[in-house]
Amino acid sequence: MIIINGLTKRFGDLVLFEHYSRQFSGGKVCITADNGTGKTTLLSMIAGIDEPCQGEIVLQHTRAAKRHHLVALASDCIPFPEFLSARDLLMLGVEAWQCQFPEHLIAGFHFSPFLDTTYADLSSGNKKKLQLINALMRQTPYLLLDEPTATLDHGAVQFLLDVLNQYPGEMIITSHEPEPFLAAGFTLVPLFAEA
Repeated sequence: MIIINGLTKRFGDLVLFEHYSRQFSGGKVCITADNGTGKTTLLSMIAGIDEPCQGEIVLQHTRAAKRHHLVALASDCIPFPEFLSARDLLMLGVEAWQCQFPEHLIAGFHFSPFLDTTYADLSSGNKKKLQLINALMRQTPYLLLDEPTATLDHGAVQFLLDVLNQYPGEMIITSHEPEPFLAAGFTLVPLFAEA
């Protein structure tokens, strides 16, 4: 369960969240909201990459200090060093998180030919695959995927759905094309409570 209490987040004069409280207790949740309303920011805060101005986020009764060990996030908002190869980036993740090199995920996403390509030279679709591989290989209790099917080909989308069907942890995704996820058992949840 993810518990959000009194969260406030602003960027200058722009207020995305003000005293926002929510619980996400489902196994598979797809958050919906208009562009620019805070979906990516919320996932970043849950993952501990960004911090709220006020409020708290609790996962498994764990507050911010250890949250990043429980959560893996795949999102365009995570900057990868552009001069490193995809293999180097994955190896850094393997060493940092003490997990296995993700051969199965690499094969399933047909990513092997791109392992020695620098991040800067990857196509947008292959950057998305690398983000997903990097997050999925950690097998954390909470998996957050920000627009996971954006720029993916049909085969990669189907492989992702197969992987998520077997994933043991809780999942929150954002998607402008939620239909494949709804068919795979995700529950559609609005970011903000409807009036």
